[in-house]
Amino acid sequence: MKGLCVKKFFSVFLFFFLFPFLFAEAASPLKVYMVLWNGCEDACRGFLDYLKSSRLNVEIVQRNLDKKTDQISALIEEVKETSPDLLVTWGTLATLEMLGTENNGPVSKYGAVPALFMVVSQPVESGLVSSLVSQGRNITGVMHLVALSDQLQYARQIIPFKRLGIIYNPTETNAQIAVQQLKHYASLMNFDLLEKPVPLNKKKKPDAKTITGLVSELAEAKTDLIYLGPDAFMNTNRKILIDAATAFSIPVFSASEGAVRHDNALFAFVHRYYTVGQMAGRKAFKMLKDKIQAYDIPIESPQRALLVVNMTAAQKIGIYPPLSLMQNADLINIPEKE
Repeated sequence: MKGLCVKKFFSVFLFFFLFPFLFAEAASPLKVYMVLWNGCEDACRGFLDYLKSSRLNVEIVQRNLDKKTDQISALIEEVKETSPDLLVTWGTLATLEMLGTENNGPVSKYGAVPALFMVVSQPVESGLVSSLVSQGRNITGVMHLVALSDQLQYARQIIPFKRLGIIYNPTETNAQIAVQQLKHYASLMNFDLLEKPVPLNKKKKPDAKTITGLVSELAEAKTDLIYLGPDAFMNTNRKILIDAATAFSIPVFSASEGAVRHDNALFAFVHRYYTVGQMAGRKAFKMLKDKIQAYDIPIESPQRALLVVNMTAAQKIGIYPPLSLMQNADLINIPEKE
């Protein structure tokens, strides 16, 4: 009887001794601060789904830039004030605005706050980091862009193009990088590159009203195919580009799947955004749960890419990929049989 009382006493003692610590843990979730370019799309959902499935006690704050950068200064101050456990950014513009480049300041604007990016196409070329591994900033992330050489090889299997056109924002880093890479591959793969930078308006901003005319110029030059690259301005205005190209029966292939799924570009060879988000979630788990430093986690992209083909677009312009490619492709917007 005495032994039973002693056991009960220790059980009660341990409960009241441990209870404050258990309560403190439950009341102090890890804080994740997300800066999104255009709301919570597939990559964001993949990230959130992964963290939810991991059962980490996480409090997530989302800030949406709505495709503009005028909120950046306020968001930087909020990060400094709140000092979250992890800063997550979506897209190249948002990431560069929030984190800067490697050469424009200290390792991090936020001291000990680690950063994780997703859907950044050229982290080294844009100056964000010096390399994908063993770089000096407390940053890691997931790239979404399939190597341009692979994109072009797939495009050649679908359309044996001789003249490739690109309309791009001449003030945007990603667009400039894409054009330079295309120039390199044009000589290696024996095609002509037709460049059309979007003219700037009086405010030194690219003028979306000129896009239709630039497509017309590409049509007059007998362009076989138009490439919609990793260009935030052109992707914001991609419907104008694609509608104009379709009117001239010029196929458009895209560096990202959204233009194929939502705006009738013909095809894209891509890493799925949801997969990118899931991969970013795994990296976040390593930092938040396992306490691995961001700079010790390599920057990488998913291993497998996917060909996405818009079958309604194919029907409109009368160009279909070979059956050998379509067997493993994601065929979307398939027209209903009459």
